[in-house]
Amino acid sequence: MGFEIAKGLASATGFTALRAVVRNRDAQKSKELEAMGWTIVVVTDFQNEIAVKEAFEGTKTVVSAFGGRDLVSLEMTALRAAKHAGASLYVPSQFGVDHRRWGSSFPFLTGKKKILDTAKELDMPTLSVFCGYFSDWIFDFLADPANAKGRLIGDGGTKISFTRRSDIGYVLAKALVDPKLAKGGILSLQGDCKTWMEAIQMLEKIKGKRFELDFLDPQEALKQEQDLLQKGMAGDVGAFYGAFGLHLLGEPARGNTGCDLRAEAKSYGVKLESLEETLSKVYAEAEGKF
Repeated sequence: MGFEIAKGLASATGFTALRAVVRNRDAQKSKELEAMGWTIVVVTDFQNEIAVKEAFEGTKTVVSAFGGRDLVSLEMTALRAAKHAGASLYVPSQFGVDHRRWGSSFPFLTGKKKILDTAKELDMPTLSVFCGYFSDWIFDFLADPANAKGRLIGDGGTKISFTRRSDIGYVLAKALVDPKLAKGGILSLQGDCKTWMEAIQMLEKIKGKRFELDFLDPQEALKQEQDLLQKGMAGDVGAFYGAFGLHLLGEPARGNTGCDLRAEAKSYGVKLESLEETLSKVYAEAEGKF
C-alpha cells in the first residue's frame, strides 16, 4: 500500500524533501522508491518508538501505510513518534470506507477508531482518507478471478466507490497543500462508483469468461461472518480474513452506505482511473489481452 501511494505522493509540491521509512534498504521496492525521488530511511523495528521518532525528525507531514493485524500497535508507535518529532499532520492508515457511516464494529475498524481517538488525546491533527474499495486489489480478495468465481450477498445492487491505490497518492498530494485541510479533516475520493454486480459483470467481459456466482442472503452471510470472526479471534488468520471479506460484501447489502463516497469525493483536478480501465490493466494485461 505504501509503495502504491508513494507513486502519487512523489508529485507533491510545497515540501523540501520526501522521506520513505522502510525496513529494508536493499528491497526492490526501496530501490524503486529511491528512483522516484524518495530519500530512504531504514527502521528495522517499527515498535521502537525512539528509532521511529529519529526517522521522523524534521518532518512536517507523516503518511502511514501500515496494514495487517499489527496495524494498531505499529500505528500507535508511529503516531506518538510523529507527535514527539514535531510533525504537524498525521495521515493514518484509514484508507477505505467512510467509518463515520460504516461504523467500527469489525476489529480492523475498531482499531482504526482507537488510533483516531489517541491522536485526539495527543492533540495531533489527522487527515483521514476515504477511497472505497481498492480497484486493483479487492477482486482478488472478495472473488476468484483466476477461476472465474464470485460471490454476491443480496442482489449486489448497492453502489460502491472504487479507487486504484496508486491514484490515492496523486489526490492526497494535492490535498496536503489545501489550506482547508492544514489542520486535518477528511478527504474522500473515488475513481468510479458501481454496484458489485456491475463490477463482476465488467470483469466477466474483460476476461471473456462467465463467472460462477454464489448468492448469499444478507443475514445468513452475517451469521457466517460472525462464526468465522470467532475462529479468527482465536488465532485462525484465514478465518479472520474470511470474516472481513464477508463484512465488506455484506454491509452494503444490509443498507450500509459507508462505501459510497459520491457526495463528498474530490479529485483536485487529478484524472483517476475508471474501474473498467483498472480492471483492463490488471486482468486483461495479465492474460496477454491488453
